[in-house]
Amino acid sequence: MTRPITAVDVETRTLPLAESFPTSYGDLPTDHCYVRVDDGETVGYGEGAALRTFTGETAATMAVAAREQYAPAVVDEPPDPALRALARARERLPNHPGAAVAVEAAVLDLKARRKGVPLHDLLGPTRRTTVPTVSAVGGVAPDEAVERVESGLDAGYTRFKLKANGEPRADAERIDAVVDALAARGDPDELSVRVDANTGWETAERAARAVERIERPAYVEYLEQPVAPAATADLRHLRRTSGLAVFADESIHDLRDVRELLAEPAAVSGICLKLAKTGSLREWTTMAEVAADAGRPVTPISAFDTSLGAALTLHLCATVPRLSAAAEVIPDMVAGDPATETLEVGPEMAVPAGPGVGVDLPDSLFD
Repeated sequence: MTRPITAVDVETRTLPLAESFPTSYGDLPTDHCYVRVDDGETVGYGEGAALRTFTGETAATMAVAAREQYAPAVVDEPPDPALRALARARERLPNHPGAAVAVEAAVLDLKARRKGVPLHDLLGPTRRTTVPTVSAVGGVAPDEAVERVESGLDAGYTRFKLKANGEPRADAERIDAVVDALAARGDPDELSVRVDANTGWETAERAARAVERIERPAYVEYLEQPVAPAATADLRHLRRTSGLAVFADESIHDLRDVRELLAEPAAVSGICLKLAKTGSLREWTTMAEVAADAGRPVTPISAFDTSLGAALTLHLCATVPRLSAAAEVIPDMVAGDPATETLEVGPEMAVPAGPGVGVDLPDSLFD
């Protein structure tokens, strides 16, 4: 008989960013839920992150949901029944994705370690073992944005993410400054920037004001969530009229959202997926497959995770049928990473070979 899980430990942390990263939401701390499951012989680890402005979760709410609802559901169960019990617990207590995915990931890590295989072997066919990643730049002044992009170029990055702050004219100036820096180094098929407004332009009309000011749009890979989450008609209008690809982020939480946005005529050119919103690695992979069936790429985003959560996203990247130009896996943006060994960050990151997630947490974290 398969050994049951005998203990589940939950710890949460609120960690600062390693450096300022302004967005249209401001500069926020990061919230993390760490879970350890144990069957007496093997240990599994999971991490969930809270996106306060997306889901309303915090470190405190994740701690309560994980300790009082999700962890008790998996105790005394072998991994597969534990996952089914967790799914039922999520139905009883929805809208806590960070807490839920931390527990699910720990159970899946335990299962993969038992089998001696990397986590992605449990999630789908392996399509890649390395993943191109972006260098992310916040909504800083244009000259500072250029400095950060040039530093990224020197480090070998070819794909960049740039935050917009919600003011079309100022955002266009920042975009143009970054594009000029890219154009000085290469052609649009070699170098690009994706622009993330985090809903800050609010409407298609305001987003158009920013887009029409961009002098060399060929260097813009796509606009990410330029308008309010519920403004599907605005997304569709921008995709049709702006001349740029448009990806959804804040508009995507579950499989239903993916299907609605990609139903023809599709509102978006692609989607961004975050475990901090989906709350499940297995549902995340289904969402990516549905996007691929619609002919749309996915950008996997590790949303301010530390090394453990970032490694989870890398394993998901291994299975994605249609990947955008690069994933966003940037654990070094967060200070105080508790991993025993932190992930090495760079323009091309290896999917951990495992077994399991391939990242451990110290026992002291749970003392």
